[in-house]
Amino acid sequence: MQLIKLIIRSLILSACTGLTLLSLSAQVHATSDLERGFAAQNNGDFSSAASYFQTASESGNSEAQYQLGLLYAEGSGIEKNLSKAITLIQQASDTAHLLAIEWLTQHDDLTTTSEEDDPEDDC
Repeated sequence: MQLIKLIIRSLILSACTGLTLLSLSAQVHATSDLERGFAAQNNGDFSSAASYFQTASESGNSEAQYQLGLLYAEGSGIEKNLSKAITLIQQASDTAHLLAIEWLTQHDDLTTTSEEDDPEDDC
């Protein structure tokens, strides 16, 4: 009976270790996309930067969410879309990203207008 418990614990430990490594791998990939996004942005290639930030953003990287939101807000390398900008920057602020929180505070008039214009709120 103890042998069975030991085998089960080993399997659980292996599964947890595998999930942890998989999670870390996704974070490393997101970081490299973030770094590529910054490099493209520094070279003036905002379209490529947006693509890299998008990939990192989908992995939950709050800095990428913030940076992509800024590109949407400015229409740099991507079609200007304040609604997407606010959504992305709000996601970043939800993880306590200080610049995202500051941006939302400074652009409170945009977030209020965006919420008032949302047709889903009228239902």
